[in-house]
Amino acid sequence: MGKPTIESRTSHQTFLGPHAEAAPRARLAVQEAPLRWGLAELLEDARLIAGELVTNAAKLGEDFRLVLTREDDAVLVEVFDSSEAEPVVRDAYADASSEDGRGMMLV
Repeated sequence: MGKPTIESRTSHQTFLGPHAEAAPRARLAVQEAPLRWGLAELLEDARLIAGELVTNAAKLGEDFRLVLTREDDAVLVEVFDSSEAEPVVRDAYADASSEDGRGMMLV
């Protein structure tokens, strides 16, 4: 695939705050960008990844942003938050009854 050219690389950035609507807003932003870029086949995967990352960021940081970057036929999903904490991949199977802890495993 090689390094993307300027013509094939496009970014979309959304600023989100720490509130209950952050993950739905992120999923909406993800829905719009891949469709606009003609990458509808990546929509569901990108929505899942963005939802997981934004949910984690909302727990740790006060302000965060979602950045989607189109590189040829791929979509890069990134979330930046205001927290100093590093992401931690937990053993999702250690507590099967836990309702969280699987996001980083999915990503």
